[in-house]
Amino acid sequence: MLTEPANVLYRLKRGLSGYVRYLAACEMNEAFTEYGLYEPILRILTARNFSVTCEFPCPGLEKDVGQRGDVKRIDFDVSGHKLRFAIEVKRAKTNQIDVKRDYMKLRSYRECVEGSRAFLCVFGRMSHIEHITLKNGSFSAIGKTVFAEFGITRFGCRVYELDEA
Repeated sequence: MLTEPANVLYRLKRGLSGYVRYLAACEMNEAFTEYGLYEPILRILTARNFSVTCEFPCPGLEKDVGQRGDVKRIDFDVSGHKLRFAIEVKRAKTNQIDVKRDYMKLRSYRECVEGSRAFLCVFGRMSHIEHITLKNGSFSAIGKTVFAEFGITRFGCRVYELDEA
């Protein structure tokens, strides 16, 4: 029996691995995006009685007056069970991914939100995430990688926690 947030993070890995495999069976490869996974992530988090805000303006990285571009946003701001944490979602298209932007947002979030934690959720083909290298950020894996191994193409999900600075 896992305690939170380990329980919900494990459920996310299981759920996303199966969901991406389901999308592949439906020949929906173009739906393999971070945004395409918002709905199942939101359902899993809320099923575990967490309150969730998607596309949360990243504290500490507010846009300066006159600055071009959109405000930096965290994919998920999650609270409940006396916890508060951020989740950034990343699709691995190769076995080496640059996580610099995710790292900067998660670090700023954790520095600005007292007592918070910050996680990076990476999904993709087993061949890409089984031996993945995260470049330009410092993270530690949480639990084991979960794979949906049905047929030829296998999909999986890994979750990492932002290392202490």
